[in-house]
Amino acid sequence: MPDGLPAAGLSLRTRVFVEGLEVQALIGVLGHEQGQTQPLILDVELDVTSPRSDDLSQALDYRAIAEIAQELAARQTGLVEIFAQRLAARLMGSALVHSARVRLRKPDALEQGIAGTEVTLSRS
Repeated sequence: MPDGLPAAGLSLRTRVFVEGLEVQALIGVLGHEQGQTQPLILDVELDVTSPRSDDLSQALDYRAIAEIAQELAARQTGLVEIFAQRLAARLMGSALVHSARVRLRKPDALEQGIAGTEVTLSRS
């Protein structure tokens, strides 16, 4: 195994993740939520094509996940499910990504506990 790459006959799977990413999002369907930001906490997990060399251009840059989440947070979205779907779909726009799982928590939605959603999107 030169350079730690898998030998012939072995399968390599790479998963990239970002946990606990907090964004201030224009989110909510209720009247008092319109035009107001609220915190969302995101966990994102992506199955990606494994890089074959030590070159960032062959890998998914973690910063792209945060940048896309920030872009989406800046525009009004009603439902957390739609926000999570949009984020997963944008991430799937990269040819490197085979599947995306987005877990989203909206900590201020309930007086007790934390509400949220989880979506998974994959290539068929």
